[in-house]
Amino acid sequence: MTYLEKVGEGSGRLALKYKFNWKTVVVIILVSILSMAGKVYYEWVNRVIPEELLPQAIERTTSVKSYRYHVGLKLKVNGDDRLLSKVKGERQNGQFHLQGEIAGQEVDVIYVNNKVYMKDAVSGRWMVNHGGDIFQQDLFMIEVNPVASLEYEALNNINYLGIEKGKVDAYVMEYTPVVVNQMLATYWRNFKYKVWIEKRFKRIFKLEVFADHKDVPQNGLHMQLILYDFNKKLNIQAPSTQ
Repeated sequence: MTYLEKVGEGSGRLALKYKFNWKTVVVIILVSILSMAGKVYYEWVNRVIPEELLPQAIERTTSVKSYRYHVGLKLKVNGDDRLLSKVKGERQNGQFHLQGEIAGQEVDVIYVNNKVYMKDAVSGRWMVNHGGDIFQQDLFMIEVNPVASLEYEALNNINYLGIEKGKVDAYVMEYTPVVVNQMLATYWRNFKYKVWIEKRFKRIFKLEVFADHKDVPQNGLHMQLILYDFNKKLNIQAPSTQ
């Protein structure tokens, strides 16, 4: 075989190899395009529009039929934190059971069928009061029905902080609402809310609130709320008074 024949044969092999490589490149490009398209579609489907998500989450949270919660309120007075209340509770269809501390007093209260049952801390006996007007007062609104603190007249300065990974993946947002809760609105101003919204169900399960006192701005309010067991069937019953 002459030198030219050898060169020609080698060139043919290179051409075949070159053609094969182009097919591989085309496949890689197609896979990359499909992968990128899938990512773009996923991001589009899961995109977050804070101005739409926040009111939707508030509506879904405040409209639940039942829930359990932990709520704590602290006052900042002259730079010192003072515990106002720390309770856990459960609420279903207007009936509730809460336990904890309010204004330095241990409380254990059940409200069923317009009757208030209060457990005496000394004797351990339950006392019954027919008519639950005391718990309709604004003073007890947060401890009795904490989701009421989410109700608003306007939502301002909404800031989406991103997704927080954890036991429950959450969208995290901050905003400054115009609140409608009378207890909050009467004594406090400059509200700053931070909420954690379930990624799956779009409900708020964690809330943190900061506010300044109207008359003494250097004093403030700090509220922390955890919500769970949404729409579960709760067993809230009247205790024995015997």
